[in-house]
Amino acid sequence: MTSSSSLPPLTTAVVPIANVETNTDNNKQYLCLFSLITAGLLDEDMGSDEQEIIEMIYLIIDTDQRKMVTLYRQYIRPSFIENLNDECKQASGIDETLLFLSELDLNEALKKFDTFLRDRYLHPDFGVNLTFVCENCLQLRQCLHPESVKKSIISLSSYYWSYFDLRHEFQHMYKTTERYNLNAMLENLSISPINEIDYCMRHLKHMELIVYQMLNDGHRFEKPEQIMVNLQQGICSLEDNIEESTVVRARGLPWQCTDQDVAKFFRGLDIEKGGVALCLSSQGRRNGEALVRFVSTEHRELALRRHKHHIGQRYIEVYKASGRDFLNIAGGSNSEAQAFLQRDGQIIIRMRGLPFDATAKDVIEFFTRGDIPTHVVDGEEGVLFVHYPDGRSTGDAFVMLKTENEAAQALLKHKDIMGTRYIELFRSTTAEVQQVFRRSQDPKNFQTSLKDIPFAPLPMLPPEMLSGGNKKDCIRVRNLPVECGIEQILEFLGVHSQHIVAQGVHMVYNAHGQPSGEAFIQMNSEAASFNAAAHKNNKYLFFNGKKRYIEVIQCSGEDMNHILLGLVPSNLIPPNVQRQPMFSHHRAAPLVPISTMPPQMLPPTMPISLATPSQSTTVSNTSLSACQPSTSSASALTTPITTAAMNGLHPNATYYPMQVFYYPTPPLSPSIYLQTGQMHPGPVTLVLRGDNGQY
Repeated sequence: MTSSSSLPPLTTAVVPIANVETNTDNNKQYLCLFSLITAGLLDEDMGSDEQEIIEMIYLIIDTDQRKMVTLYRQYIRPSFIENLNDECKQASGIDETLLFLSELDLNEALKKFDTFLRDRYLHPDFGVNLTFVCENCLQLRQCLHPESVKKSIISLSSYYWSYFDLRHEFQHMYKTTERYNLNAMLENLSISPINEIDYCMRHLKHMELIVYQMLNDGHRFEKPEQIMVNLQQGICSLEDNIEESTVVRARGLPWQCTDQDVAKFFRGLDIEKGGVALCLSSQGRRNGEALVRFVSTEHRELALRRHKHHIGQRYIEVYKASGRDFLNIAGGSNSEAQAFLQRDGQIIIRMRGLPFDATAKDVIEFFTRGDIPTHVVDGEEGVLFVHYPDGRSTGDAFVMLKTENEAAQALLKHKDIMGTRYIELFRSTTAEVQQVFRRSQDPKNFQTSLKDIPFAPLPMLPPEMLSGGNKKDCIRVRNLPVECGIEQILEFLGVHSQHIVAQGVHMVYNAHGQPSGEAFIQMNSEAASFNAAAHKNNKYLFFNGKKRYIEVIQCSGEDMNHILLGLVPSNLIPPNVQRQPMFSHHRAAPLVPISTMPPQMLPPTMPISLATPSQSTTVSNTSLSACQPSTSSASALTTPITTAAMNGLHPNATYYPMQVFYYPTPPLSPSIYLQTGQMHPGPVTLVLRGDNGQY
């Protein structure tokens, strides 16, 4: 068989359609044979080396009349290379001079072809049935779609999202189990191949010959393959049966990466509903890994070819994973989470750092305040809080929003304040909801009572810190890695560490005895703290092979006291909370209500001298000897504490800590460290404070 038309090797060749302007037959089918080449590998490896597209050819045929309608060919100037290597020039047969004389980049080339279709009334927007035909899936799925994401092309026209795979159509037509390449198809149909130097044009001519023969043999091109446009949300149960050969693990993702970003990295490949599961670290933060579940083994194999492709400047590693790996991350059985995920919303927002007494009403108020309020799906009933098995809040919650615009508006409230805490907001996924809930119920991830916190072995805030002061000779260090120790902090501060006073580094731990990622540091002068903050704020700390930026903020001793001790004015205490005396042991225990102290922390008899706020309250250090570790030398001295000692606190207000913190005492000097359990003798004071006559 010979071709029904002769195709001249011109840059652009156009054959007009007769009476196309008046054609109203929308059922008439046109096939657009599409071929492209990149500046890298060709054939079966096309697209796997992440090289740019340099030539595209479109040939439109009328299936009824079996003839070519128009041919459109264009060279595309590459953005990141200045010449082609010899291997590429030899394999592609492309004219390098014409290529680099082209003024079109990829976006301009796509727009120009779209205009070309409109000018000739062949555009699908005019009701024309136009569908692409490609030799295989690589041209669209592995080349054009991924490159359009990298080059920030806002959207591809609708005709790039569906196509006929010629290999599949040939296999279906001639009932063969093999998937032939073009040369094998020509041989099977007894068609002589065409001698053409240009790789892209040669392939297009061969496709034309094969399509004509298939049409003559009675084949109908009816069911094009669809390319996934947007990632769909879905719920995964632990009982789901997932095919083992459809899952990959992506590693090296940016920490702020969302499921949509992962889907963009795999653009062109079809992902199952809810098929992106972002992995969390033991601290509940994203660790730069994701498990992705594809619709078929074929798409998973294509995904593996994107190993070490890039998101921005980062290369992403892609490995095989199992269905069990995916279920361990994305699967869930919590009925409360399942009910939340079935609500009528599109976007899930995760809230982190909520006050432990926050209510659904507080969350709704958080999103609705401001000039442009954001409405949560189902209002207060649509707020999903995360709790430990004993009922304690983890400080996390999820809400669902209906549209992308609302989600974008809501995320602008990232780090806005609720009460006295800033709230972190992240776009989340169904898999992350399941993962967070499952981890919160794991007994290894929570402590059941305060007695599990190792009070005595950890030194406490030094007495001189309790006096506070407005002198800004301190710095607050935030966003530290949770595994970070004093040595790493001193190394980060560099020359500024020589200005730290003895016992001047105070690591902050949360209510569960875990590092909070914060530290307060006392300097020997305001100038020293100012210089440390000026030179080290938002600088990177390198730890365990990773880097993260650290916030360093100048503050005063009074600022430290209010934050470390969790002091909150009594008018903010909920009415149902009873005011309780506070126990403050400088060297061994955190500041906690006596009623919540473990029994072993309090001796059977504790001599306490009660007094009004105008009087002094003293407690002998020996009376609390049960609280001291065996290695410390208890002092028999007593120290009076007056109202003046609680500098900065209103005399008629009751203060209590909203959270429990404890603090390891830092070095006596920048190079000397206390050993675990080591404490210095000193006075211990029990402070009872309240309104006149209350105690």
